Amino acid sequence: MIQAATFTGAATGIALSTYLRLESGMAMAFALFCLLLTWTVVEGIPAARRAWASRKRRDDAPAIFWRRIGTKLVGLAALLGVVVIACSVFPFFTQSSAVRWIIEAGHTTIVISMALAAGTMLYIVATDLVAEEPDDYLNQIGRAVLMQDFREEDVLFALRLLAIKCFFLVLMFSGGMAALSDLAEKPAWAFPPLSAAWFEGLLRLAFLLDIVLAAGGYVATFKLFGWHVRATDTTALGWLVCLICYEPFFPAISHAFVPYGEGPGWETVIQEGSAVFILWSVATLFCTVIYVWATVAFGPRFSNLTHRGIITSGPYRFMKHPAYVSKNIAWWLVAIPGFLASSLAEGLARAGMLAIVSLIYLLRARAEERMLSRDPAYQDYAERVAAHGLLAMAKRRLTSRRAA
Repeated sequence: MIQAATFTGAATGIALSTYLRLESGMAMAFALFCLLLTWTVVEGIPAARRAWASRKRRDDAPAIFWRRIGTKLVGLAALLGVVVIACSVFPFFTQSSAVRWIIEAGHTTIVISMALAAGTMLYIVATDLVAEEPDDYLNQIGRAVLMQDFREEDVLFALRLLAIKCFFLVLMFSGGMAALSDLAEKPAWAFPPLSAAWFEGLLRLAFLLDIVLAAGGYVATFKLFGWHVRATDTTALGWLVCLICYEPFFPAISHAFVPYGEGPGWETVIQEGSAVFILWSVATLFCTVIYVWATVAFGPRFSNLTHRGIITSGPYRFMKHPAYVSKNIAWWLVAIPGFLASSLAEGLARAGMLAIVSLIYLLRARAEERMLSRDPAYQDYAERVAAHGLLAMAKRRLTSRRAA
C-alpha cells in the first residue's frame, strides 16, 4: 500500500504544480508537501497511534521531563545553527538554487515558519513520550552545548546525519527545481510519440519523480512514525564511493577523467523511428522505470549512507541492488551506440571509462552491504535473495534445461 501511496503522492504533487504553473521553487515545495502529506496520512498517523497505544508509562517527574525537552530544543537549535552557517559559507550551498529560493522566499514564509516551529515543539514532546529510550542524540547534542556530560558517539552520529541531510536535500531540491522547469518548457507530451524527444521527455519525467521521492526521504526522518535513521555509514570508503556519484564531484571527475559521454549520442546513431530505435528506447525506458520503482519501494525511508530499515518489497524482492543495476544498464544502453560509431580506440577507451563508473557503483553496493549486514534482518534478507532471487531463478532454469 505504501508503494501505491508513494507514487500517487509524488505524481499528484508534480501534476498539480505543473497544472498551476508554479515557479520552480514553489513547485518543488508543493510536490514535496503532497508527498509528505500522503505518507503521513497513509503510514505516519497509524504508526504514531500504535506507538502511543503501546507506550510504556515512565515515572519521570514533570521537572525532569521538561528539562529534557528543553535540552532537546537547545540541541535542535544548535543543529539548525550549523545548517545556517554551512548554507552561508560553503559555495555548494550558497550557489544552489534551493538555498537561493529559500532566501528569496523567506519574507513570504514567516507564518509557515512559525507553524513549523510550533509543530516541531509538539513533535519533540510527543516523540519523547512514546520513545522507549528518550535520551536520544538530540538530547546529547543539547547536553554538549550546555557543557554537560554527553555521549560522544551520539554527537558524531548527529553530525553525520546532519551532513547527509543537508547535502542531499539541497542537491535534490535544486535538481527538482531544474527538472520541473524542464517539464514546464519541454513536456514529453509536446513531442510526437515514439520520437527521440518524446522518449527523452519520458526519461526526464521519470527522473523528476525519482528526485521528488528522494528529497521527500531526506525530509521524512520522523522517529514518531518509525522513519528515523538507525545508523549511518562510518567508513571513509563508503562516503567516498557514494559522494563521488553526485554533484559537484561527479561532473568534475567525469569531465577530467571519465568523459565517456563525449561523442555521438544513441539517437544520432540509430535511425529515429526504426524498429531498432524503438526497441532500444523502450529498453532504456524500462530500465529507468525499474530504477524509479526501486526508489518508490523505499517510501519515506529513502536516503544514502544510512540504515532506516530493510526494504524487501518491490524490485528488492528479486535482487539486492535493483536501482544500481538498472541505472547502469540504462547508461550502457545509451552509450553503446556511440561507442560503436566511434573509432575502435576511442570506442574502447570510452567503454573503459563507463566501466570505471560501473565499478564505482559496485564498490558503493559493497559498502552498503557491509553497513547493513550488522542487522540480522538484512542477513536473512540477503540469504532469501540468494536462494530465491532473480539470479537464483535463472540458475535453476538453466540447470533444469541442461538436465532435460
